[in-house]
Amino acid sequence: MHVIIGGSHNGKRDYVKRLLTDVPHLWVDCSAGELEIPSGSKVVVDRIEHWLAQTPLPEADAVELILNEIEGKDVIFILTDIGRGIVPMDAKQRRLRDACGRLYQRLIAEADEVTRIWYGLAQTLKKRGEII
Repeated sequence: MHVIIGGSHNGKRDYVKRLLTDVPHLWVDCSAGELEIPSGSKVVVDRIEHWLAQTPLPEADAVELILNEIEGKDVIFILTDIGRGIVPMDAKQRRLRDACGRLYQRLIAEADEVTRIWYGLAQTLKKRGEII
């Protein structure tokens, strides 16, 4: 698994599109509240934070469902870092921020590669399980 993480509108999707220019892949946009990750080819999972915000599952069950969905699959996650900046006043938004932080930690721990995108610049944080 490869995790691409960065702030909103920092160039994560463009980076992934360039990375996969000549690679067959499927793009799964979770913003509609759906989470079905197909097998067989490289899969880009985008906007998982939207799915997490909409799922009725308890956080621990949601995280386990995601981890089970990706097991044995060639997946790239595009994660929007929502944990920086101003803490939301709304309790629901704070819970989402915290849940995303915990989910992202699990995904990054499992990932073979982690790349941070900061205003279009890519920085490798982890490669083949080795923290750089």
